Amino acid sequence: MKRLFENLNKISSRHQGKPVNVQKIILAQKELVQNRNASLPHDFLEFLHRCNGISYDGAAIFGIAPEGRIFLDLVQANKMSPLSGFPELVILGCDEFDYLAYNAKRHQYQIIDKEDSEVLEEYSDIEPAILHILKI
Repeated sequence: MKRLFENLNKISSRHQGKPVNVQKIILAQKELVQNRNASLPHDFLEFLHRCNGISYDGAAIFGIAPEGRIFLDLVQANKMSPLSGFPELVILGCDEFDYLAYNAKRHQYQIIDKEDSEVLEEYSDIEPAILHILKI
């Protein structure tokens, strides 16, 4: 996680949300489960404790009840996603063409094409997945 934030800190034009508190995370986790989404993975929770969403160059990693209009809410994004019918997935971010999702069954971060829902890339670690979707 340290290396991820070192890479993110090199980008001066990014917008980054303030860390989210534990109560908001718990409420979001409950709502995701109620909406038949997978739970958030541990390393993404660690990310949220340091950064509640990030946007850069048309791509975004979602936050939980983020402040301002720059960031998308993770729970709302999952409700509106065409991938909401896949209970093993939770959408964590997106760019113009792809989603960044976590597949709880496979324990993998996946880059999924928005048009045809094809899995384009899989990562076992959050860092390369986030860097991929943000194109860093």
